[in-house]
Amino acid sequence: MNEMNKPHEIKLSVLLVTYNHKKYLNQALQSLFQQNICGVVELVIADDCSQDSTLDIIKSYEGKNNQFIFKYLDNTKNLGITKNYQRAFSACSGEYVAVLEGDDYWVSPFKLQRQIEFLDTHWECDLCSVNYFVYEENRNLFYPRVAISNNHRLVTARDLIADNLVGNFSTCMYRKSALENLPEELFNICSYDWIVNICIAKKSMIGFLEQPMSVYRVHSNGVWSQTPHIEQLKLQLELIPSYDALTQHIYHAEFENLSNHLTNMIAKSNFIHVVSTAINPPAGLLAQVVDWLPPFVMGLMRGLIPPNLKKYIVNFFHRGAV
Repeated sequence: MNEMNKPHEIKLSVLLVTYNHKKYLNQALQSLFQQNICGVVELVIADDCSQDSTLDIIKSYEGKNNQFIFKYLDNTKNLGITKNYQRAFSACSGEYVAVLEGDDYWVSPFKLQRQIEFLDTHWECDLCSVNYFVYEENRNLFYPRVAISNNHRLVTARDLIADNLVGNFSTCMYRKSALENLPEELFNICSYDWIVNICIAKKSMIGFLEQPMSVYRVHSNGVWSQTPHIEQLKLQLELIPSYDALTQHIYHAEFENLSNHLTNMIAKSNFIHVVSTAINPPAGLLAQVVDWLPPFVMGLMRGLIPPNLKKYIVNFFHRGAV
């Protein structure tokens, strides 16, 4: 066989996934090109039809670092997250595939090399993930996902269902062979990193390096982070039966426990919303509530609610009724 045609001539593909990321992309790309890594790297650009200057920013880096081979996927049509990842995974030709989403970035110049070295020596793992910092942009908060150490742990699919330790695609490096074995039906439903990694862990372990090397940015323009918390919970709950079926019900007990947990969280969120609305209602709502409540309800309130709280609530309702 010709040396140039050997399988996995490229050790690593980096999959850059973008959609309207012009505000954050320079930081992501700089963190990529600062990586200390051996050999040629294939950079697969999976832009999902951005409407801003995302692609122009990426092209401005081409040719500045000969270690990276740029490979652009067609971006003339918006595919959505799941289908974009499906075609992007297929387009990668490296033995290993690392993911960087355009609004995240890496904080260790050794991230990729350490993940390669881990996968080279841990054949029981098809995925190596790293600890990461959560950056809540609007609140200017910055904190690690788990306690920092120089150790690693092995994570199972059951662990991942109970607690999504991996957290996001930008922490991940996969064996390409494992991505090739993902079930086709995975990409016919709404699939994010969590279920992809559960499917990977169904056949292998996940290595998790506890040193933070990546940053997950929570911001108002993020597809997931801009979704209200209660809607996130509802979407997760809605998808659980599909995920349970996708994994042949092997983890049915774990998914059922999670379903019960999410149901309780949704109920609590709904209660908090009701209380918040009562405390700070839209104009005129309290007057309508007072008119609607039967007199005996106010009597029950006086009998059952502690005096200090009762005084506050009764006065509050009367103010609203004025």
